[in-house]
Amino acid sequence: MTATDAFRDTAIDDMLISAEMMLDPYPVYHRLRDQVPVFWSDHWQAWIVSRYDDVSATLHDNENLSNERRQETLFAGLRTSQRDQLARLRHYFAEKDVIGSDPPDHNRIRRLVARAFTPRTIAGLRPRITEVAAELLTEALGPGQLFDFVAAISHPLPVIVIAEVLGAPVADRPLFKKWSADILGFQGTGTTTFEAAAVAQASLTELFDYMSVLIEDRKRTPRHDVITALALAEEDSQRLTRDELLASCNTLLTAGHETTTNLLGNLIRLLLQTPDAWDRVRADRTRTSAAVEETFRFDAPKQRNFRRVCTQHVIGGATLAVDQLLFQLIGSANRDPRRFPDPDTFDVTRDPNSHLSLGAGIHFCLGAPLARVEARILLDAVLNQAPTIRLCAQPQVWQARPQFRGPGELWLAP
Repeated sequence: MTATDAFRDTAIDDMLISAEMMLDPYPVYHRLRDQVPVFWSDHWQAWIVSRYDDVSATLHDNENLSNERRQETLFAGLRTSQRDQLARLRHYFAEKDVIGSDPPDHNRIRRLVARAFTPRTIAGLRPRITEVAAELLTEALGPGQLFDFVAAISHPLPVIVIAEVLGAPVADRPLFKKWSADILGFQGTGTTTFEAAAVAQASLTELFDYMSVLIEDRKRTPRHDVITALALAEEDSQRLTRDELLASCNTLLTAGHETTTNLLGNLIRLLLQTPDAWDRVRADRTRTSAAVEETFRFDAPKQRNFRRVCTQHVIGGATLAVDQLLFQLIGSANRDPRRFPDPDTFDVTRDPNSHLSLGAGIHFCLGAPLARVEARILLDAVLNQAPTIRLCAQPQVWQARPQFRGPGELWLAP
């Protein structure tokens, strides 16, 4: 028996890739927290931490864990010829951006990208978000008309917002969703197929070619949008390199709407599934913020994060070797009874609510203020325009990417 064997459990490992895990991961999280809180997964080829304290500590640990080069292992199981064909995708994941970098590069890039999410910028977006939310709801609602909340509202709202933030033409918004889905689609478990990675590379190439045209246009004719700000930004006389700029645009695109789509769908689903919570928020609009935070905690829109071990060290008796991956189960940490009383209850009065859904430490989500504003505004709009809305009696459909959690469809009746 090796040292790693003590942290294996074949039954739990099989559950991690089961269909049941996609439907409801929380029973598996419960077993991990109680039986093997530091766990080696053969399926994911990574260490997994599931308790709140371990997830929080590893999110803050920048000495032993790195965000740079963490995606290299995604390609390790492919043949050399396949890796060669994926050169551009591999180059992108080797490039540094606001997420995939460590200090000191991270500090420089984050300061530049953060200019897109200043309080003044977010405040300036509120009227437009309010307008778009109202328009989408008006279009979706009709006498006796059933509608899919995801397709009609929680998907297009953040896509429209992030496209306008970036400064992309209205007609090109559908491309953003496709590119994002393709680029994220091959990630999540530590196992990569060549076919999915090839699709991701094709969409990444299209996105970068598209962004390059916009960047050159903004350099010639600056506008009040994020692409202009990034293209012209300087910090201590250091601009973003072209690769850093393209990588940052992709990060803003994918992070700017993927998790928000899930958040919005989860928010309305959970409130409608919990009538007492819905009635409480309807009666007291000051609770909309608490409802959003409890949604972040109860069903984290991004269920897991991963980092690369850069220094051999020990967690919970397990020795983590250099270049191994560590998966942080945020969705599990948010349901840890060691941190949250009655964690499996959706409670819009929960206070404090120190969930980890937006990360922690130097990589805390830059777009958190925008996601929160979108969710609060949309909830207010639903309460104003459709206070008697209800869930339809249909099987719940979840989105297919395992690292995220949100409804793939959410059918509602006015």
